[in-house]
Order: sequence, then C-alpha cells, then structure tokens
Amino acid sequence: MSSCCAWPAARAGQRNHRIRHNCRIRKGENTVTPPVILPNLTQYEHLGIECEFNLADGHAHQFQDPAQQLIVRQLPSLFAESERRPLRDLEEEFRLAFYGLAGQPTAADRRRTLLCQSASQSIDLVAAFLSAQGTQVGLLRPCFDNLPGILRRRGALLRPVAEHDLTGPGLERLLGEGGLGALFVTLPNNPTGFTLTEPEFARLVQRCATAGTLLVIDWTFRFHTGCERWDQYAVLENSGVSYLCVEDTGKTWPTLDMKCSILAASEDLYGPLYELHNDLLLNVSPFVLRLVTRYLQDSAERGLEATVRWLVRENRAVLRRGLRGTVLAPAGPVATISVEWMRIGSPVLSALDVVGLLADAGVGILPGDHFHWEDPQTGSRYVRFALARDPAVFAAACARARAALVAAALPRREGAA
Repeated sequence: MSSCCAWPAARAGQRNHRIRHNCRIRKGENTVTPPVILPNLTQYEHLGIECEFNLADGHAHQFQDPAQQLIVRQLPSLFAESERRPLRDLEEEFRLAFYGLAGQPTAADRRRTLLCQSASQSIDLVAAFLSAQGTQVGLLRPCFDNLPGILRRRGALLRPVAEHDLTGPGLERLLGEGGLGALFVTLPNNPTGFTLTEPEFARLVQRCATAGTLLVIDWTFRFHTGCERWDQYAVLENSGVSYLCVEDTGKTWPTLDMKCSILAASEDLYGPLYELHNDLLLNVSPFVLRLVTRYLQDSAERGLEATVRWLVRENRAVLRRGLRGTVLAPAGPVATISVEWMRIGSPVLSALDVVGLLADAGVGILPGDHFHWEDPQTGSRYVRFALARDPAVFAAACARARAALVAAALPRREGAA
C-alpha cells in the first residue's frame, strides 16, 4: 500500500504551485504532486487523516498511558453510572473538575457557564451573539481559520489584530475611541503559542473594560501552558469587563473526539447567550461528561506534567532535532502548546509546496496560508505540525519527513537551522 496521501490534483482555475527542483520522493519519480489551494484548513486535515502519518489536526491522538487504559476498561461501568445519575450532577462534577484542574477557583464559584459538544459549537454561539450586536470584531492573527470562517458566516465584521498589538502601545490605538466593539483572542495562540503574562493579561482586560470592548478569549489550549498558576477569571470578574470564554477538553486528552466545551460569560451577557444556547442544544451526552471527567480527575491526581505536557515537550524536541539542517526551522524559540509552527527557509518554496512534498511521503501537515486569514501570502512562509501523537509513531513520522526534505535537495535560506 502506498504511503502517500490522497492529495488532490490541480484543477483548472486554481493556483498550481510546483516545486522548482528535481525532487526524488518515490522510486522513479522526480516531481512532487502539484499542491492545490483548498478552501480551509479542515479540508487539509481531512487529507491528513488519509496519510500514513497524520500530523495535521491538533486533536489529541496520543495513545493511552497505563493509567488511562484503566479508564478505558471502566467504560461499561461509566456508561451504567451515566444512565443512573442525574444529568445536573454530572454537569456540575465536570465543571468543578475542569476548573479545579485549570486553577480557576473564581470560575468554579460562578455558574454562568453553558456546555457544548465542541469548541466550534461554542464559537458558533459567540459568533451568533457578536453578529447580532452589529459591531466590528478584532480577531487575533494568525489563528485557525475556522474562527474567521464561523464569524463571517454569522455576519460579523472582522478586523485583523497582530499579536504584538496586545502587549505594546498599539493596544491603546486598537481600543481607542470609535474602535472595536469586541476583541477575540486565542490564549495560548494556535499556531504560534503566543500568550500573555499575568500583568499583560490584566492590562488587556482593564483596557477593554475602560473602552467598553467585549473581550472573547479562546482558552482551548490552556492545559499545555502554566495557566493554572493564576486565576484569569478573577482578573476578568474584578475588572467589570464584558467577556465570553471558550474552554475545551478535545486538544488535551485522547478520548477519540469525545469532548466537552465550556462557554463562560460575564453576568451581563449570560442571559442572552443562554437563550441562544437553548435554540441549539439541550445537553451534552451524560456518558461523555462522565468520561472526560475521569480524565480530568486522573490528571488532577497524577499532574498535568505526567499526563499531558511531557509528551508534547518530547515530541517537539524530536521534531526539532529531526528537521535540523532542512528547509524547516522553528518559528520561535519557546513554545508549549501541542503544535509546532515552522518557518520555511527556502525563498522558492511556499507552504503548499512543502505540504505537498510531505504528503507525497505520507506525512500530513497544515500550510500556514489560511492561518493568516487576511494575508495568506504572509502565512505561505510557514507550516504547522501537530504534536499530540504517540512518541514512537511521531518519531517515525519525523524520520519520514526528514528523508523527504533531504531527498528533495531543496536549497536553504541563509540562517535556517
């Protein structure tokens, strides 16, 4: 069976990026399948699923460790328990376990939360709410392109916001008179890992409160950083800012995409958001709630380092060692989230070229174009690797990727390492 992905052939009317080198990827071949621009990153993720090594989507696909295997063996009893116990008890147990592990006692003490089946569903509710306000929404860039996609589909008016604007003097200009009605940020950011320190976060929150700007925060990668060391919800509540927060379990624990998202709101926004939620969803599955709660409890017992972070850190080191000396290099020195943002060091290669090259070798990754949703050309200098994979499988994928890049003998830009 061939190891290559089912990469789509170029179609009439679409840009066709060809590798301008002789790339010997499989026996007898000296070209790479011409990559095609697809409408969104999710379609590239679908292609990644078809690859021998799927490093495209950022979901948690690592194998169960021995303690987690015990949870899997408890599935029949967890299902039976889910049938018997009141739904409200299961929801509250999940909520308290989540915020307890996240180190957010202020959120645990408040019940202005709505449960959704996925973070995308929570974001869709946020988008529906924002579009009804009719105000301009500042959206952090780069970001995963389903954020601008969902927001635009709901009719929101978007304005790009650079990461450095959140920490520098640009924040005052951004939130000045007649500025944004809402600001939507992802912390830590996907794909770069950018985040804010406690003082920087407090400054952002206070500026939004002063300007009357609704602050939306996507925290879906929170467990890959040290967010539990301080209480973000206390900062939000004490400032009086209007806020919406999206939380999720799907980027952290290997539950085969059985997950739960929390949508939390400030007191002034909870009522109208509750009505929108009622139109969309009755409840999250009791079994899913009980299952993800067990994973949360296990991480609370054994620690996030042992259950989540060590694997991502190890795989990042393997990837960086494996690709050292090729055209790909880390875009930043420090990152903790479960994806790696890599810069392309060749002036003649685009992200689509690299994605197509690795796809032909059986390794699925994502191009950077769509992350820079308002300026794809800037994103074309980057690609993204997902790290939440079994270490042995991930090491084999890195070896395959390196072999493909070396075999292609692609030129390097000065300084790439």
